[in-house]
Amino acid sequence: MREFLISGLKEIGVEYTEKKVDNLLKYLSLLLEYNSHTNLTAMRDEKLIIEKHFLDSLLLQNLIKWDMKSAIDVGTGAGFPGMVLAIFNENIRFTLMDSIGKKTKFLQMVKDELGLENVEIVTSRAEDFISDEKRESYDLGLCRGVSKLSTILEYIIPFLKEEGIFLSQKMEGTGEEAEAENALTILKSEIVEIFNFNLPFSKDSRVVIEIRKKEKTDKKYPRRAGIPLKRPL
Repeated sequence: MREFLISGLKEIGVEYTEKKVDNLLKYLSLLLEYNSHTNLTAMRDEKLIIEKHFLDSLLLQNLIKWDMKSAIDVGTGAGFPGMVLAIFNENIRFTLMDSIGKKTKFLQMVKDELGLENVEIVTSRAEDFISDEKRESYDLGLCRGVSKLSTILEYIIPFLKEEGIFLSQKMEGTGEEAEAENALTILKSEIVEIFNFNLPFSKDSRVVIEIRKKEKTDKKYPRRAGIPLKRPL
């Protein structure tokens, strides 16, 4: 798998070290073992996991700015993209959040096994986790989710500092940007650029929307648990 992984990293133009490759392969081994008794991902094939989880996450690597010091991944699941990016960016403090305990238990195991001191694991919903301490405290927001952009924005933007960046990952272009205009206005944010990528082997398309927070967020956002999903801005 090492050669396959390195080939993919080269194809998407991401620099690596042997240590980072070793850690990804350890992560893969832990995921496969844990997934054998606790369902974290529907994928069981090693090459599929490498391409559609690891390399997919690393499509963001070259979009991360040199001065970013903190990042939050909301709804991280089995650690995508947050855990993968934490392995490649030891200088950035990552908060990986998910509301499902079996997933965060796995992530804690990965953190401990790989000795990742730059990772914090949180079992919570975004609406419940945010506080005066966490509000507007992150440089980078991450979410590789299936929810609509207008919903995801309400979860992520309140965590970001002014001028902070949210990199929203989508499987393909859906036109959600137009639907999210109202949410962007309310949350005082703007779309900076939309990037189109292809995975290295399957050539499946991926879209990354770069969003910048322009001003502070009204403290009434995010609304209480469940409301952003039921009634998007």
